[in-house]
Amino acid sequence: MIPADSGFSILYFAYAIFLILIVFGLFFKSNKKEFWIHLIFYSLYAGLMIYVFSEKENFQGGGSLVVLFYGFIFPILHLVIYGIIKLIKYLRKKNGIEHYI
Repeated sequence: MIPADSGFSILYFAYAIFLILIVFGLFFKSNKKEFWIHLIFYSLYAGLMIYVFSEKENFQGGGSLVVLFYGFIFPILHLVIYGIIKLIKYLRKKNGIEHYI
């Protein structure tokens, strides 16, 4: 059972944009290791969400909002962690500390 209302359509669109950006990075950016790591994490949470979407019981009794929340929280958490790592790397580079995270 794959829900098709507007909230879930936005979620599917966000996942598609994430996948397009990761594939774009794999083909056109020089730091391919970083994008492979993103692809692995994307695959993990996309697979988890496919499993959650396939369970009919997850949508009973108003559970669709919880499923929608979990669907949005993984990509947002992914972006926040990525942003924090990039910020720390930038600050270390700016201050002359060349250690990698």
